[in-house]
Amino acid sequence: MTPLLLEEARLVVERLKLFAQPQRLIIVDVLLRGGPLAVSELEVRTGIGQPTLSQQLGTLRRADIIVPRRESRAIYYSLASREEERRARALIGLLRADQDTVLPQVQPATSPAMPATQSVHKNGGGGAQFAYICSPSKK
Repeated sequence: MTPLLLEEARLVVERLKLFAQPQRLIIVDVLLRGGPLAVSELEVRTGIGQPTLSQQLGTLRRADIIVPRRESRAIYYSLASREEERRARALIGLLRADQDTVLPQVQPATSPAMPATQSVHKNGGGGAQFAYICSPSKK
């Protein structure tokens, strides 16, 4: 994993702000569990009133987290991609400590100064021990 640059950090913060709003988080969670859903069904399942729901759907749509699909007079929303589903599921599951969520595996970090087989505790050293987070596809 490469170091996070300032501009990348700003983008991540903006992305996290989208999920920092309770109604948007509930909408994404409902879509993860049952999407694609019509706006009327989203209103019922989330308990969010139509004006607020429309505003939050617009914010998520402009951020390319969800996409609309029109069928006759109804508009259905779903998450924009498998990648968005994976991100949302990991974020919600991680912060909720949801046991059913598949999260990326954590592997101990190695450095030239300390091989992976040598533990901080075994050599009597103190300090922090770091880990790399790898996506499941990079095992």
